Amino acid sequence: MATRDSLADRVFPVFDHTHDALTTGLVVGFAALLGLYTSWMVADFGGRFLGFAVAALASGYALYDQPDRRTVVAGGLYALAVLLAFTPFLYELAFLVESGRAGVGSLWPHVLSVADLVLFVVFFALAAVPALVAYRLGTGPFLPRIRARLGV
Repeated sequence: MATRDSLADRVFPVFDHTHDALTTGLVVGFAALLGLYTSWMVADFGGRFLGFAVAALASGYALYDQPDRRTVVAGGLYALAVLLAFTPFLYELAFLVESGRAGVGSLWPHVLSVADLVLFVVFFALAAVPALVAYRLGTGPFLPRIRARLGV
């Protein structure tokens, strides 16, 4: 007699509950969006299909495990914010990989350029938008929470 649950019982409890069609559609939509964005990010490294498959399946699994529609949307937006913030790092990693090849100079003038630093700031600012929307969705309306804490 086993004292631990089987691997299937530990991995597949996400399918013990079901969502309505709209929530399932949101999960599939976010999984496809995150998979496509990831495949675009890793295109320089030749793993486009693998990036899509891993990101879509992992995000779909994680989002379908959420209890309601609000947390599904918040989780999808948080994942999108992480990918947006990670984009400049993969951009630099592509230059780092190319810098070791013949005919390519040093990487440091490129990394320390003003345009490259602006790229980091722009992508972090873009990532802040879905992160703030997800935070708002995850915590609920802001003003009623403040009023409740102040006792007004």
